[in-house]
Amino acid sequence: MTDLLRAGFARLWKAPVFWLGVVFMGGYGVIVCCNVYESMSNGYADYFGGYTMYDLCRYHSMATVYLPPVFCALFLGTEYEHGTIRNKLIAGKSRGAVYLSSLILSLAACLLMIAAYFLPVVCVGPFITEGLGVSPGMLALIVGGELLMTAALCGLCTVGSMLISRKAILAVVLLLAVLVLLGVATTIESRLEEQEFYQGLMMNDDGEIVDMSDIPNSGYLTGMKREVYQFIVDFLPTGQALLYNFDMAVHPWQMCLYSLLILCASTAGGIAAFRRKDIK
Repeated sequence: MTDLLRAGFARLWKAPVFWLGVVFMGGYGVIVCCNVYESMSNGYADYFGGYTMYDLCRYHSMATVYLPPVFCALFLGTEYEHGTIRNKLIAGKSRGAVYLSSLILSLAACLLMIAAYFLPVVCVGPFITEGLGVSPGMLALIVGGELLMTAALCGLCTVGSMLISRKAILAVVLLLAVLVLLGVATTIESRLEEQEFYQGLMMNDDGEIVDMSDIPNSGYLTGMKREVYQFIVDFLPTGQALLYNFDMAVHPWQMCLYSLLILCASTAGGIAAFRRKDIK
């Protein structure tokens, strides 16, 4: 597999989609730092609390979910079109090695893109923010969880890249899947954020609005149903991205374990399916 990785990384350094991703994430990091600096300088942040390094380290989560599908569709998706996979197998490489090398390449590329975001954040962030905001251990846990979330997405997108031989179909499937999962996570999280009570208001005889007792929200989730909804949003990588980005991750350790489970399960299932795929 060493030869496969060497050839893959040599191709990666020349791939426009990789460098576009690096530039995009690096530029996004610069924009975030500029916005934070402007808010802190103009006093806008005083109304909502100052920004911290913890804030800067989680603002990339929503953008990150699009990196694996785009990269896998445009980089790994050309493997079938150019006959690269068939040539690897003819050269005597095992299907498991071919699959794992593709997964490692996609994961390395996405992590390098994320590193491009963190470069301006680490260099400039300490000078424009008000400290870490959380303990070093919690900050490391959140950043590690975000990276594991990316790894889980890479695992899922690699499955599609190795099983779908047509690049155009692959791109549509991967992007549509991410958008659907993001929509599901957003819908579920909006249900979880509903208030248990509404504030009742009424107008008295003088035409004045007066407060009344709280009115129960019939749509408020309780019991087992709420736990199931919370599990789904914690389990989905897109749900994790949403929770990290808006500082709503209440189960960070479980989310890390879910990401590892998705990565391992998708890799095992992907290798098993790829071994049975008829490659013409």
